[in-house]
Amino acid sequence: MTSSKLPSRFVRRRQLLLGSAAGLGAAWLPVNLHAQVAFDQLLKPATAAQVQAVVNEFLNGATPEEKGLKLDMPALGDNPAAVPVKVVLDLPVNDELYCQELIILAQGNPHPLACRFRFTALAGTTEVAVRLRLIETQTIRALARLSDGRVLSAQHHITVTAGGCGM
Repeated sequence: MTSSKLPSRFVRRRQLLLGSAAGLGAAWLPVNLHAQVAFDQLLKPATAAQVQAVVNEFLNGATPEEKGLKLDMPALGDNPAAVPVKVVLDLPVNDELYCQELIILAQGNPHPLACRFRFTALAGTTEVAVRLRLIETQTIRALARLSDGRVLSAQHHITVTAGGCGM
């Protein structure tokens, strides 16, 4: 049966259903566009000011030294979803001199502070190994605060083949 042969109540019902579907679709469009914009904002790399704010908070006025901390990682991240990073304090530690806190920054990721570790003198050594998820080619930086107040710094530039932060 065509719509001209259907009773009028069926035609009205069909029009009501089609109109409702169109209305719901139109109502969802702005929500979906807003969600997509919010999702895109989550994947934007951190700004230089955001990275510097994290660094300044950690430094707390100290000047970082570019020695005594070793950052071991590949130059090319062929699997950006799991890039191996190893940080080692290259100084002798004892009860008076040890690493209190260490952070690793992925400066090109949406949230630059990748991880934070805290230690006591009982740790005996400072050596951490993690796998980072990277969104783009960027610089990885490690900062370590020692018990004597010094801050050590190391950084390494890595090229990634494809973004690993997609959801």
